Amino acid sequence: MNMSELWNSVTLPDLMALFGTSSLVVGGAALIASSIPMRAELVQRRINLALPQTALATAEAARKAHPSVIQHLPSLAAGLSDAERRQVVRLFSNIHVASHRAILYFFFARLTLAGTLGAMTLVLAGRLAVFAASWWPPVLAALVAALAGWLLPILFIARIVKARKKAAALGLPDALELLVVCVEAGLSLEDGMQRVARELKVSQPALADELDLTWAELNILPSRAQALANLADRVDVPSVRSVVSMLSQSLQFGTPLAQSLRVGAVEMRADQLTLLEEKASRLPALMTIPVMLFIMPTIFLIIGGPAALRLIDTFRGGMH
Repeated sequence: MNMSELWNSVTLPDLMALFGTSSLVVGGAALIASSIPMRAELVQRRINLALPQTALATAEAARKAHPSVIQHLPSLAAGLSDAERRQVVRLFSNIHVASHRAILYFFFARLTLAGTLGAMTLVLAGRLAVFAASWWPPVLAALVAALAGWLLPILFIARIVKARKKAAALGLPDALELLVVCVEAGLSLEDGMQRVARELKVSQPALADELDLTWAELNILPSRAQALANLADRVDVPSVRSVVSMLSQSLQFGTPLAQSLRVGAVEMRADQLTLLEEKASRLPALMTIPVMLFIMPTIFLIIGGPAALRLIDTFRGGMH
């Protein structure tokens, strides 16, 4: 049996069945491995309630000296930042997946997509006549497709996180101005933030989610500054960090909160205007290549086309 007959004998359902079986085995093993740290964590919490601090320190030192097998396993969230992990949890929460299972399901989705693309590419490339003489081109194409399937979810999540941060940063000046109105009306910072998040639920859903989370942290965490710092870490924009620092100082030293919010909104709008001016100043340099590729040849054709046609007619007349 030659290479062409071997590829033709392998069907796509056979490969999908084999990959489905292997995926179930890997997924089951991953689920079992993920449940072990959760049980260990629950046991550790009960021990922490019973043991004194000296015994806790001894147990922690022993755990670091003799790590378990699970601690040696590579993290399933490798390659994901904190913001991307939160986005993965947020996406899987829409299909009612628990937060501690979201990273595992995301890893399983990446594995499934990589295997599916690799198997389909292997079958399709193997059936092409140009690849029938050798075995390594289909395998190489399948490896490239599997690598693309492994990286595509990461790129998708990174793009969503970037768009979400940009949307939250763009809508924050409007939210600060609404918060000024709420504070001047007599509401506290927590109540005003909850009201602003409710008002922006439709127009600015990303910012509304961040404000909801910040409102919850303001009510739970012992320090308001920590809740605001968490907001700056999630959005991760320099202008947001400066506004958060200003609000933290205002809450710490007792300066008027409405005035700080108004100044923060003005500064953020000034930063956005400066960013737009920078983009506008870069526009002529960015337009140079499209102008040279698409507009200049057309201008040369319009200007020099009639003269070229006359020269061609002149040379033809001279030759005759």
